[in-house]
Amino acid sequence: MKYILSMLFLVSISSSAGAQKGDTLHVQPTDLNIKGLQTGDYSYLIVRQKALDSPATSMILAKMSVERKTYHDKPAIIVRQQWDRDSVIHKAYTVFDARDFSTLLHDTYWGAYGFDMIFDFETRKFDAKKVIRDIPDSMRTSLQQELAGSFEKYNLNWHDDLIIYSMLPYKENRTFMINYYDPGFGKPVEVPYTVTGSGLLTDRGGVQVDCWTLEHGDENGVEKFWISKKTREVLKEEDHGKTWGYRFKYKLGVSSFPAM
Repeated sequence: MKYILSMLFLVSISSSAGAQKGDTLHVQPTDLNIKGLQTGDYSYLIVRQKALDSPATSMILAKMSVERKTYHDKPAIIVRQQWDRDSVIHKAYTVFDARDFSTLLHDTYWGAYGFDMIFDFETRKFDAKKVIRDIPDSMRTSLQQELAGSFEKYNLNWHDDLIIYSMLPYKENRTFMINYYDPGFGKPVEVPYTVTGSGLLTDRGGVQVDCWTLEHGDENGVEKFWISKKTREVLKEEDHGKTWGYRFKYKLGVSSFPAM
């Protein structure tokens, strides 16, 4: 697991960083503005750099689609992701219960693994399908155990964190304690994210956009997000780790997802 996390430049930050004293909210379904969630197609450009002033060392186009549908007679929100570089390096099809944003199905492929991982939260069963190679038996067993353990407490799917941040009730100096589970990448863990203030971004028309700034991290690395106060979109993410430099996500003004 650590190999794939490092290769994909995900920030590995301990949950023991702790929440700030004061306004701490342990996020539950009633805290999420699910009804106000924006649907549609949009894209992020993911850029990795060794330093703030250095050229990009890699770029990925992350295409996303959010739609409301019915799934197994339940109101649902379906999220699709596809990450493109010189080839498709990642795909995900995730179904959320529209009532509490719990995960109903998570079907994901990472090119570095070479197989689909399918987490069915309704049947509580894990399966995998060969694309390039078969899943190791030891990994299959571990992922089934992690899935089984995820039902002990309400959690949110870390894979779609940018969507989750658009539904949080922001307030100055508030810390959100989010019980996150990223299917395929370990057990659920409660992680603190703190509203550190406000920040301005400039859109392509030269207009300044007032944003909440949300941060998570410790001495090993920091994630920072800019969320529009008006639209609740996550417009920018900046990740900085001591050992690998910087990773940015910029929301694009035009969707690159193919029309359905």
